[in-house]
Amino acid sequence: MAECTPAITDAEIYQVSEDTLFLAHFVRRTAPVRVAVEVGCGSGLITLELASRSEYTIGLDVSEQAALAAKSRIGRLPNADVVISDMLSALRERSADLVVSNPPYLPCDYCSEPLWCGGSSGVEFSARLALQAAAALKDNGSLVLLASSLADVENLVKFVNEVLGEVTVEEKFRVGLFETLYILHARKTPVRSDAVPEKVLRGEGEGVEQGVRSPGLQ
Repeated sequence: MAECTPAITDAEIYQVSEDTLFLAHFVRRTAPVRVAVEVGCGSGLITLELASRSEYTIGLDVSEQAALAAKSRIGRLPNADVVISDMLSALRERSADLVVSNPPYLPCDYCSEPLWCGGSSGVEFSARLALQAAAALKDNGSLVLLASSLADVENLVKFVNEVLGEVTVEEKFRVGLFETLYILHARKTPVRSDAVPEKVLRGEGEGVEQGVRSPGLQ
């Protein structure tokens, strides 16, 4: 997805909708964690739910108006903060146990309609978020994303599987006649310290001694 300055005006805050409530219902049933993060907190409903399931919660949004609205919703909760941030750029590496997002997921131009459009195939925003989550999550931490059947969900699942770990479709929700919403869950697979490296033998130009070769018939 091309870098751009999202065209979000002061009046544009993603309001609570069917997809928000669908995700909130799922979050309400997740296991408690230490540090939870919502990306694109909008009016703050999911951030509020996460605050009841974690020791510390951060709501992130690129829009100042959305951040103010979320801050107003969570009030003076001692274990929750709201920060203006482009995705997870405000977080340190390996700092979060859970990242949740109801991202823009429709197949259209994110730069012109950032509240709804996730990129040309609907998943570019989510793919970029998954990359950042791979760095921000602790080992065994979880990324929970909402996705739409109108977007290229199959390729999104493949990509998230590559950068984080196995992806499961936790729940589905039918919207009208032509769309289904999915809650995707990926757990960050720890890198095994005893894993066999991809390259074991040195190659040409890397100090290979003469005479070293694969065994064969003499």
